[in-house]
Amino acid sequence: MKLVLWVLLHALCAVVGFSLASGETHESAEKTTAASEGPKSKVAVDVHAFQPLPKIGSEAGIAVLSYENWAEAIHPISQMSLEELPAMLRGLLRNPFPEVRRRLLRFLFERWASLDLNGALTTLRGLSSPQDKESAMRAVLDLWVKTDADAALNWLGTLHDDSVLQEAGIGVVLYRKAAKDPLASAAWADQIEDAFLREKVLAQIGLSWMSEDVASVLAALPTVEPKRLRDQLLAKLCYRDGVDHAAGLEIVSQLPTHAERSHLSDEWLSGFVNDKPLEAFEWLRAHSERPELQKAADTVGSQLGATVKSGAELHAMALQLPAGPIRDAFAARAVEQWILAGRSVPEAQALLSLCGPCIERDSAQLTIDTKLAKP
Repeated sequence: MKLVLWVLLHALCAVVGFSLASGETHESAEKTTAASEGPKSKVAVDVHAFQPLPKIGSEAGIAVLSYENWAEAIHPISQMSLEELPAMLRGLLRNPFPEVRRRLLRFLFERWASLDLNGALTTLRGLSSPQDKESAMRAVLDLWVKTDADAALNWLGTLHDDSVLQEAGIGVVLYRKAAKDPLASAAWADQIEDAFLREKVLAQIGLSWMSEDVASVLAALPTVEPKRLRDQLLAKLCYRDGVDHAAGLEIVSQLPTHAERSHLSDEWLSGFVNDKPLEAFEWLRAHSERPELQKAADTVGSQLGATVKSGAELHAMALQLPAGPIRDAFAARAVEQWILAGRSVPEAQALLSLCGPCIERDSAQLTIDTKLAKP
C-alpha cells in the first residue's frame, strides 16, 4: 500500500513540474517575441513618418498633386528648360485628377510652345486622351495666335485625321482673331467646306466681335458679309447690354422678306421690352401699321401684361394700337399674363373686349375660364 502511494505521489509531482516548466517556457517565448518585434515596428513607423515627399517640380511630385495644391506647380513649370518638360508631362499624365491635368497642361504647353513651338505641336498630337490633347492645343494656340494667327490656321488645316480637334482649334483661333479683324476672319471661315463647322465658326466670330464692341457691330450690320454672319448677329445682338434697339429695328425693317422681318422684329422687340418696356411699346405704337410686327406685338403684350400693375394703363395702351391683328396680339397676350399673375378677372375681360375674333382671343378666354373654374 505504501508502495502504491509513493508511486502516485511521484507521478503527481512530475505533472505539476511539467506544467510549471511549460508556463515559464511560454512566458519566455512571448517576452522574446515582444522584444524582437517591438523595436522593428517602431522603426518601421518612424521611417515611414519621416519619408520625404517628392518635389513639386519633379515627375513624381506632379503626379500626386491634388485640387488643393496644384497651383504650387505653376511657377516651377514656368522656369523649366525644354529638356525637363517631357518628364513633367509624363508625371502629369499619371495624375489621377482630370481637373488638375487640364489646368497644368495649359501652363506646361505654354512653356513648351514658348521654347519650341514645333516640338509642342508634335507632342500634343501624340497625347492619347482627346480631352488632354484639346487642353494642350488651346494653350499653344492662345500663345501662337498673338504672333501669327494665319500660321496657326494653316497648321489646323492639316489636321484632317482629327476633325474634332481641328474644329475646336479653328474656333479658338478665329475667336481670338475676330476681336481684331472680324470681317477678315469671317471671310476665311466662309471658305470652310464643312457646312456644320463653317456655321459654328461663324457663330464664334460673331460672339467675339459682339463682346468687343456692340456699337461697331450694329453700324456694320447692313453690309456684313457673309449673309449668314449678318443673320447670326441680328439674332443675338439685340440681347446685348447697351445696344440701340431702335437702330437695330430700323435695320431689320430693311430686310427683303416678310419672314425675316417678322422673326427678327420679334427678337429685337423682345430684347427692347426687357430693357426699356415703355420705350419698346412706344416704338411698337409708332410702327403699328407694319403687318410683320404681329408676332412682336404678342411679345410686348406678354411682357407688359406680367409687369404693368394697372389694368386701366394696359387698356389705354391697347387703345393706342390700331384695331386689327397688332392690337389683338398685344391685348390677348397681355390678358393671359395678367390672369397668370393672379390679378383682376373683370379688368382682364375689359381688356379682352378690345380684341376681335382670333386665335389669340380664344386662347386668352380659355385662360380666364380656367381661372374662374378654379378661383
